Amino acid sequence: MSYSMIDSILKVKSIKYFLLLVGFTFLISMGISYSSLPESIYYQSLGERLNTDQITSMIESLKKWQWLGYLFIPLVILIRVGFSSTCLYTGMFIANIKVRFQDLFKVALIADFVFVLAGVVKLIILIFIKEVNTLDDLQFQPLSLMELFNRESVDQLFFYPLSLISIFEALYWLVLAWLLMDVVEKPFGSTLKTVASSYGTGLLLWVLFVMFLTVNLS
Repeated sequence: MSYSMIDSILKVKSIKYFLLLVGFTFLISMGISYSSLPESIYYQSLGERLNTDQITSMIESLKKWQWLGYLFIPLVILIRVGFSSTCLYTGMFIANIKVRFQDLFKVALIADFVFVLAGVVKLIILIFIKEVNTLDDLQFQPLSLMELFNRESVDQLFFYPLSLISIFEALYWLVLAWLLMDVVEKPFGSTLKTVASSYGTGLLLWVLFVMFLTVNLS
């Protein structure tokens, strides 16, 4: 039953999944921008560093060029999916597991819908639960380890790794492993180990790189 379901999911063309991802991400981004970003937030957050005219000018510029950020959504998705599929392919190449890159790319593309779900949850929290008074209030990842701490008590170096450790990241690993069962024809336990050793290693290196940049740029 599980394999037939996976096979049906993987038969859908990648371009359809990609367009759906772009569309959902676009709607979520617009929803977050228009539901939780009144102009007063900018004045409250930046009032100590900029004068009123400077903040007003910045808000006008952001509105003028907001569409440019939406144009980068497809590129961001391609980079994220490309990173995951490259990690998986590298790990399988080292383990001498024969698999096509395009199959792994589709697996990563489908699994990326987990982050769409994370975006929907974040939007719901922003609309109905979380009170947004400053720009920092928007810098949260729902159901992440970071949300268990007060941001002011955590060193900036650990913001990213703590935000990354979340229910949705764990779910992403599980979906990757579940979909890989059909691609490599191995049981779930085996594919989960493959995800941990390949994507997990790549993710760890990326986190260390971000932490290195944080130390050197702060």
